Amino acid sequence: MLLLLCFLTVLPYSFAQDSDRDLSQYIQMMNLKGLPKAPAKNEALYQLGLRLFYDKQLSGKDNISCHACHSLSGFSADTLPLAVGEGAEGLGKLRIQSQGLLIPRHTPALYNLGLPGVGSLFWDGRIMKHPQGGWWTPEEGLNGPTPKLKEIASTLDGLLAAQALFPIASPEEMLGQGSTLSRVEAWQAVMDRLFNGRLGASYKRFFREAFPGVEAFNIGHAANAIAELERHHFLANNTPWDNYVRGEKKFMTERMKKGAVIFFSKGSCTNCHSGEHFTTFGFQNIGIPQIGPGVKDGDDKGRLDYRFRVAPLRNVALTAPYMHSGAFATMWEVIDHYEHPMRSLHHFNWDAKHPNYREDLILDERQETMMARSKTLAMNLPRSLELTPEDKKDLYCFLMVGLTDLKNQADLITKGVLDEIDDCSPRITH
Repeated sequence: MLLLLCFLTVLPYSFAQDSDRDLSQYIQMMNLKGLPKAPAKNEALYQLGLRLFYDKQLSGKDNISCHACHSLSGFSADTLPLAVGEGAEGLGKLRIQSQGLLIPRHTPALYNLGLPGVGSLFWDGRIMKHPQGGWWTPEEGLNGPTPKLKEIASTLDGLLAAQALFPIASPEEMLGQGSTLSRVEAWQAVMDRLFNGRLGASYKRFFREAFPGVEAFNIGHAANAIAELERHHFLANNTPWDNYVRGEKKFMTERMKKGAVIFFSKGSCTNCHSGEHFTTFGFQNIGIPQIGPGVKDGDDKGRLDYRFRVAPLRNVALTAPYMHSGAFATMWEVIDHYEHPMRSLHHFNWDAKHPNYREDLILDERQETMMARSKTLAMNLPRSLELTPEDKKDLYCFLMVGLTDLKNQADLITKGVLDEIDDCSPRITH
């Protein structure tokens, strides 16, 4: 694999400077075909998921829904550096901390997480498939080939459904500050509210329609419905790049194609962002500044040694800010960071005052933690990239337009993310 990456790095500069020819060779060598279509939609399951996604009854205090953090206006996230949980108010860029607690990490986007090939969820990958079969989650009773919570575990239809179980059982996120309920108790309480609460009769009908023949329902059924909603509602598999890979070359402008060549070569992006999703869903330490309370004592070591899940890149133009701590407000800042990661980490400028939070988001500048992050940087992370201003514009155009779904291209204008480049226009189709 290392030899392949080295070969990819020099290819465009060893051969003729023809973007289509270079990209054709990358596509062939990496066996890229574009993201697959989503599985057929189960309409009854989708409609149940839609209701659950917006229903505050999933929370312990009836005051927050999934949509609060994963809003449509936030393009499946909340536009904030760090998430705020139960007790916060508003949506998207208008969401304020109010009485909510700071969640240590940035709200991850939901695009394409229901497609094949997704190997881990959450920034630390705490939702995965168990190597011996079954699930690997923070709830021991769900895990492995012979789980104690067999009824729930066997109901779950995938990682996305397993992920949906945990925010509703987190006191900081949805369960409610100060709650002492176990996860299992919290999940049962949700089902009791749904079936016996103010909308109980309707929910009983919706569940029967979504799961014909099932007589006893558990939280796994609700999680499957939420996953079905997310699988189809937050889908971005029809980008200019996906069409280009399938042979429709008209969807990519020359600037986008040049940016894609840089992505695969000079930028060394595929060292981590490889495969159809532009990620292996593995974990890397790329020297990201830590802001906010962290997981413990102002620090966050991620999965291990400051390694965090490599994020997929479709619709990345719409889901700023970036990284596990939301430290980078724009894609320009991300590109600048990769150009000199050590310089970026040790000379990061941050204003701790943020209008959406009642408390300061302190930047961790302690010598011991800064040294720890530096010493454990990923070996395949270039310490310096020689990108020209035009290289950066090309790469930016590919990431921001080439990887945005065609149905969301008009949103690029609304968000103003292309204002700084004159010749990088959205691909508006009619």
